[in-house]
Order: sequence, then C-alpha cells, then structure tokens
Amino acid sequence: MKIKSIIIGAFLFQTQMVLAQQELSGRISNYSSGLSKIESFDRFSAISKQWGEVNEDGNFTIFLEGDFLVKAKEMADEARENSPSGFVLSFPTVSEVFACPFEEVPTEGGEIVVSGLPELTLMDEMGNPSNGILYASSSADIAKWLFSYRDENASLGYYLEFYFLEGPAKAKGDCKLDTYTGSGEEKYEDFTSIDLELQPGWNIIRHGIDEVFTASSGKVFASKMSMTRLETLPEDLLWIAVK
Repeated sequence: MKIKSIIIGAFLFQTQMVLAQQELSGRISNYSSGLSKIESFDRFSAISKQWGEVNEDGNFTIFLEGDFLVKAKEMADEARENSPSGFVLSFPTVSEVFACPFEEVPTEGGEIVVSGLPELTLMDEMGNPSNGILYASSSADIAKWLFSYRDENASLGYYLEFYFLEGPAKAKGDCKLDTYTGSGEEKYEDFTSIDLELQPGWNIIRHGIDEVFTASSGKVFASKMSMTRLETLPEDLLWIAVK
C-alpha cells in the first residue's frame, strides 16, 4: 500500500503589507497567548519547520522566498527520507488544484506545478501546538468554519490562500454539484465560479462565500462561492488564531 501526500498549503496570516512578494508582516487581531513560533508539521515524516515568530502583541513577520518551490522540493526530499516505506510524495498541478470535485476546469498551463505554505500552527514556549491555527478571512466566523473543516455554519464573506507557481497559468470554469443537507432528500446546488489568471511566484487567492443555504435543520451551507486572484490584500481583512 502506498501513502500519497500532496504538498499544497494555505498561507494565512495577519498582515499589513507585502513587500516585493518577499515579506508579510502584521498583527493577529485576537491574539493574547504570549510569544509563539509559527511552525508546520508533516504528519507522515514527523518533520517540523519554523516559518516565523509572533510576539506578545500578536505582531509577526513571514518571509516569502522567491525560490520557494526549490525549498519546498528540498523539504519534500527530506520528508521522503524520513517517511514510512511505500510513501509517495508529489506536487499538484494547476489542473489538479483548481478543479471541480469530479472533473477538471478548463486551463492554460494546467501542467504548471503549484505549491504553498502548509497549515501553520502557533507553538507555545514549551513547544506545544496550543496557541491556535492561523486563518485570514473577513470574519472570525469564517475562520472557525475553516477550522471545523466546514462543519460549523457558513457565513457570507471570504478567506484567502497563497499559492506559488513555477510559471503563468489560467483556470476558468463553473463547478455545480447537487449536495444533500443530511435532512432526508433535502439538497441544494453547490456552485463555485473559478476565474483565475495566475502569475509566476506568489498569488493571493480570494475564496468568496457569496450565498448561503439554510437547511430545514438550521445548518447553514456555503452554496455559492467564487475563486479569484487579488493584486493586493483587502483592507477589511482580519487575521484570526483559532484554537
């Protein structure tokens, strides 16, 4: 049996500026946990990596390396060496990442490799992952929705992810999927519009939650979403640490 790990991540931080796509710095709005190290952890190889630090006021700086994919591949090699026998690790492509659940979206440069920062955890002074996971969104409710793997109620707004590409690419199409709510035969149309013109290097991707559906049980689902690329960070962006 082979275990396959796809290297792709969300880069989710409180930030005030992006300097030449090399640095993110800012303040986590709800932070009160003292000094933290920002780390990622690979569950297959047990390798951890530090990406930055957070001070007592929630201020942090993360550097976005221009040769990030080279570094990511070096990390992949290290993970492969420390992983169980039969472990297979690969990087996804544009056509795999920006796709509908059961089919590909029309792309140009669909073979271009995509990577990004993995889920980042705030480690306390004892080295325990107790200070939360970082999310960038328009509200704390959306951050909690993401933290719960979308099991909590959805709300209108957006969240951001950061992706790194080897070259330019485009992805444009609509995803439609009839989805059951869990209340008998009740269902809704799960719709996502993808309209991306991606550039080499770092890309800010906005995931908009444009409409929601409230089931008869009261549970709220994200029923209409949109995926677009931003040139700059939104002025109303919030940065949340969720425990």
